[in-house]
Amino acid sequence: MRRIVLVVAILAVLSVGLVGTALAVPDHDSPFEPHGHVLVLGVVVDEFDEPVSIRKCVDLAANQALPLNAHHVHVHFGQAGEALARSGNFVVPVAPFPAPFDSPVPWTDCESLLAFFGL
Repeated sequence: MRRIVLVVAILAVLSVGLVGTALAVPDHDSPFEPHGHVLVLGVVVDEFDEPVSIRKCVDLAANQALPLNAHHVHVHFGQAGEALARSGNFVVPVAPFPAPFDSPVPWTDCESLLAFFGL
């Protein structure tokens, strides 16, 4: 029960944050090209740390870059990202990440991410 409440609370915070960022002025100072994200919920991995199933995948912000750099950093490295990961949920960057430093990842949304991992 505690885990369900935590997941609902995290999703509520993320939803409110995404609405707020959609109205904000872009603030991008990352060395990476602006890129979208997907939220992968309920990830189950095998003994090789490869994903074998997920509960749900959500395209965040219509696959557009998060407009505020602070929000972007927090979903990857801050308390939001840590809380998500502890509960088996992950914010995953989509193409053109990690340009300009390397070739982009081969997925652009939930559908292509799940296809890439055979899920």
